[in-house]
Amino acid sequence: MAVGPTIGTGLFIGAGQALAVGGPASLLLSYIILSFLTFVMTTSLAEVSTHRPSQHGTLVTNGYLYMSSSLAFASAYLRWYTLALFVPYEITSAMVNLGLWKPGSKVAIRLAIITIIVVGFNFLPEKLFKSSERLFTVIKIGTMATLFVLTLALGLGGIDEQPPWGFKYWKHPGAMNEYLVQGVLGRFLAFLQCLLDGSIAFTFAPELIVHQAEMLASLVPESLDETASLSATIPGKVTSDVAQTAFPYILSSLAMGVMAPFNETRLTNNGKGSGFSPYLIGLKDANIQIMPTIAMIAILLSAVASGRSFLYLSSRTLCAMSELGHAPSIFSTRNRWNVPYWAVTASTVFCCLAFVSVGVPSTIMNVYLLRLVTSAGFISSLVSCTIHRHFNRRLQVNGVARRHSFSSQPLGSYFGMVISVLLLLSGGLWAAPKGNLTGPRAVRLITPYLNIAVFSLLFLFHRHQDFLPVVEIEKLVKGGGGHGDREGPREPRTPKVHPHRGRLDVIPESSGAFELQISQTMFREPS
Repeated sequence: MAVGPTIGTGLFIGAGQALAVGGPASLLLSYIILSFLTFVMTTSLAEVSTHRPSQHGTLVTNGYLYMSSSLAFASAYLRWYTLALFVPYEITSAMVNLGLWKPGSKVAIRLAIITIIVVGFNFLPEKLFKSSERLFTVIKIGTMATLFVLTLALGLGGIDEQPPWGFKYWKHPGAMNEYLVQGVLGRFLAFLQCLLDGSIAFTFAPELIVHQAEMLASLVPESLDETASLSATIPGKVTSDVAQTAFPYILSSLAMGVMAPFNETRLTNNGKGSGFSPYLIGLKDANIQIMPTIAMIAILLSAVASGRSFLYLSSRTLCAMSELGHAPSIFSTRNRWNVPYWAVTASTVFCCLAFVSVGVPSTIMNVYLLRLVTSAGFISSLVSCTIHRHFNRRLQVNGVARRHSFSSQPLGSYFGMVISVLLLLSGGLWAAPKGNLTGPRAVRLITPYLNIAVFSLLFLFHRHQDFLPVVEIEKLVKGGGGHGDREGPREPRTPKVHPHRGRLDVIPESSGAFELQISQTMFREPS
């Protein structure tokens, strides 16, 4: 599974919040829709990466080729700090999973221990880290599978003296909850909020799937025929990886609706934020000896393992940005174990947000971090669709055929844009209830939209600063003009032109030969 390293409490605990607000039917339907959204987002990214594989990811490199450099700059930094925000989210989720909901020194000690473990793993030699990654991925996938099997046992056959549960919670208290108002509108709003909460498990999944698939092709720029051959394997691999991701997630959403009712107060700590996983609640209610403890330990390991994976992804994103000239050069400095220690240190700073739980209940802090991460994910999805749109326009202007076309595109890309905008604008639903226990209403309203302001500031900052050396890119010529060759000496950045007018946007000269030199065959229709 391509997203195996990042499977964490978004699936086990974040889904509990979605279940509480929407009900089991809404949870299942939302996971189906989010899986389809992941598919169309992945295929749009795969069309771009198949044409021009990149070892650094779409938002870090291809944005500079197919959009304005300011928009690409903002999206790259958004990706970096959002991946870094996942780390305190996973750490606070670990506290919630352990039942450490009240602030105090006890929480501080546990936070420090988990943070040291997460950060310490990222300073290990890179080969050793990747070896441990495989082990933790197996543990997490095994945990997901085991919990699903236990759900089947409870739901269909019963365990010990427990009678089969079946779908009793679908009947009472019901399949769909109501939110804010009663009736059909209330069920729709509950479903919409369920989509927002459940999206945490799918955030950045399309990018991770495509990035893993294109890595092999991107590492052989000297052999163009081999690059084209390896690129041809990307579509099949991403389709397989999406299926391997979506199918277990959908089954898990169905299982969680069997394990706990949506009105279970332990799902949200009596409305105060995050709560226990539906799996953990179901195992406790079934009075199965030892199993709740084992499940708690397994979910804790998933949180710690995912935290370290997200810190790794965040630091490598920052390191790649530095190597390509989009971030200070200090972040590309590596030690003899190939660890970019300054990039790891910079990403680790975000772990400090987890320690807010010393003064604020971890259940509340966890929800705020969830809102920040998911809203940034929606912006990232919107940018990815924009890259695909400009990519298509650029090929059409220059009369170049795509190497691979998915049947879901380009309609899938437009669907992704609509859903991403809808979910991004709907983030304020969380602030609608009065007297909510998760914080002041104004703060709850601002939090889901904070990333829009940050993204805009990053865009404007880059737009009006002349701090990056740039080089103009030669216009694509039908039949195979080079589209990434250097042209002339280094010169200050000139005002941007609209990227759809037949000329590629500027990219930093420090990107290196691999990023600037693209063969004519990359833009020649395959025979």
